[in-house]
Amino acid sequence: MGYTVQECVSDSVERELTATALVLSDGVTKVALIALDILLIQSPHVDRIRNRVGEAIGVPADCVMINTSHTHLGPMLPDWQEDTPQQAELQCRYLAILEDSLVSVVTIADSRLQPARVAAATGHARIGINRRQRRPEGGIVIGENPDGPVDHDVGVIRIDNLSGTTIATVMTAAAHTIVLGPKTSQLSPDYVGPAREIVERTTGALSLFLQGAAGNVSPRCGIGSGGADQLDDLHRIGTLLGGEVVKTWAGIRTHNRHGSPRIVQSVAAISLRDYEPLPEACLRHFGVVTRQVSLPMAPLPGRQVAQATLDRCQRQIEDARAGKNAGAIHVAQRLVHWAESVVRTVESGEPVTRELVFWALRINDIGIVAVNGEPFAELALEVKRRSPLTATFFLGYSNGCLGYLPTPEAFDEGGMEVNESYQNYMLPTPFTRDWGPSVVENALDLLKELAKSNN
Repeated sequence: MGYTVQECVSDSVERELTATALVLSDGVTKVALIALDILLIQSPHVDRIRNRVGEAIGVPADCVMINTSHTHLGPMLPDWQEDTPQQAELQCRYLAILEDSLVSVVTIADSRLQPARVAAATGHARIGINRRQRRPEGGIVIGENPDGPVDHDVGVIRIDNLSGTTIATVMTAAAHTIVLGPKTSQLSPDYVGPAREIVERTTGALSLFLQGAAGNVSPRCGIGSGGADQLDDLHRIGTLLGGEVVKTWAGIRTHNRHGSPRIVQSVAAISLRDYEPLPEACLRHFGVVTRQVSLPMAPLPGRQVAQATLDRCQRQIEDARAGKNAGAIHVAQRLVHWAESVVRTVESGEPVTRELVFWALRINDIGIVAVNGEPFAELALEVKRRSPLTATFFLGYSNGCLGYLPTPEAFDEGGMEVNESYQNYMLPTPFTRDWGPSVVENALDLLKELAKSNN
């Protein structure tokens, strides 16, 4: 689903795609976190799934968070693009299986609730690089910008039983899952796969990967162009991430701590500190808050401009078909569908708005805040810098995905994320420069609301 230019359907599996659920409860509030290997799930599918999951464990849909790893080698979902009847039937069948599976995996997690302690720490791994490369003659291309902002944080949440044995590990990082590029014909979780294997093999417990603010961040190796080097890069990036998660996990203690020093007399006097157990109460502060914010998009073009754009896109698909280039045909076909939707929107005369969906969770001094888009790294860095909670993890690709969420400065620079991506997301017009600041301020509002509760 991740590469419009891809010329073939998947024919094999590089690594199994997984859905992993974590259910947390303080006895009053219960939340479910789902980490899913897929590009994205949009409305109405994601809304329906969250409702079903909530009903299955007896909570509102607002208590369910679905984060997708944004792997560009995940299965196609219905309604993303027009397809052959056979492919459309496969996509509908897959979505039905996926929906039932997500309900089941959360139900299983809920049935395994046990007393636990939760703590977090942050590591750092340079798995990503800013991809908004400035060309000497002007303009922005998807490439490498070593001086551009990147969130190198690797967030780790360790959930242990009362004896200190890990029940689950949550890891967060921010880089596009595109090590395996459009020439790959395999389903794959991309670098998340080998990273997760390292973490689960070391900790002996299931792990959830939650994707962060990767909107303008590629893996350091770039987009794979085919060949054996792709798989080598896959393991390298995955090992960098998995190794940092394990290192950070190993430094988190949930069940005991060093006590006061005592002096032991041997040949020399030795100061020793024995371990003492931590209190059993694990959830001092726990809560979830959500918010939906409707924002206007850029003005629509006039009727003549919209029709002229559609005519141009139709000529492009005719040229692509004449050239018999499958990848070019797929791209041109999607542009035609987009241009047709713009004409329909213009003819309707209705104002164009979309909704940002925010989700935030507090676990003691840990904050998780998520938004339904592809946020730029700068937005996450600003939220974390100003967060009132000790450890804050910022997620994109959660509970849907509207499109790229750039900074205001990006609108001055241009580039795919501003000028073209809205077409692939089937949006009639781009977002405006107000959307990025809105992401930051609303995320901070929710974190502040959680920080005040139960204090």
